[in-house]
Amino acid sequence: MERANKTYGFTIAVKELKETVPNIFRYASAYMRNNNLKSQGLWEMFAEPIEEEEKSKSLPVDDPKYKPPLPDEILKTQAGHQGLPDIDPEAMEGEKYNMCHFWSNFEIARLSWFRSKEYNDFFNVMDRSGGFWMERVSAAVDISDGNTLLTAQQWGDAPIHSLAAGALLAPRDIHYFRDIGYRHTTIQHCPANAPGNRQLPRPPYLEMTTTDEKKRKEEDDYWEQWDSVKENGVGCRCRCDTDIVDVEGKQGSCLAEWVAVAGGWASA
Repeated sequence: MERANKTYGFTIAVKELKETVPNIFRYASAYMRNNNLKSQGLWEMFAEPIEEEEKSKSLPVDDPKYKPPLPDEILKTQAGHQGLPDIDPEAMEGEKYNMCHFWSNFEIARLSWFRSKEYNDFFNVMDRSGGFWMERVSAAVDISDGNTLLTAQQWGDAPIHSLAAGALLAPRDIHYFRDIGYRHTTIQHCPANAPGNRQLPRPPYLEMTTTDEKKRKEEDDYWEQWDSVKENGVGCRCRCDTDIVDVEGKQGSCLAEWVAVAGGWASA
């Protein structure tokens, strides 16, 4: 990353649960607008394309795709009357958060960026919005006594890091660690091993947190038997759990969005 002048690196990009990030996109989008920030190409990874109906509103009247506004007698009717569509509370400037984010369980980044004025200006705006502290309150019933329990759940660090990167960085500043395996619960990225002589030699590594010497040796023997190499593989000495679908091919993955903005698996 240092040699290639990268700022942020990730190994998994997935969609966030919508109920955990109410209004986060609107504040991030407003920050960009208020500071006259233009996308450097990464913002589009997190923003859904403008719908055709939204595009038509900004077209000239003589354009064949132009759609005139609704007449006043309809606009003045009561909300929900005659099935008029509700306004999406998550939409902003004709865009909508697609819930994609870099998973911060594994991330490598320049601390100088997190400490920079531009990042802290963004963070302070998001902090002042209250989203870290009070955006979502969920209710649950305690089955033991029937009382209602209120639990607050706030924005996490991963979508904040991701939207900040989208607002402030370009795809060329991001590195996808496609060659590094990582697993958390049932979400796994485990690359196929690279062919040829790209598998580096592996000296025995006895994990000292396992106090039993026999078990330490068994663990080391396990990792010594890595998967066979495959054409177009990029991994090094990886051993993948075959009962888990790799996140690259799983529903909810955002690797397609990454490839779209980066122009391929790796950014330039």
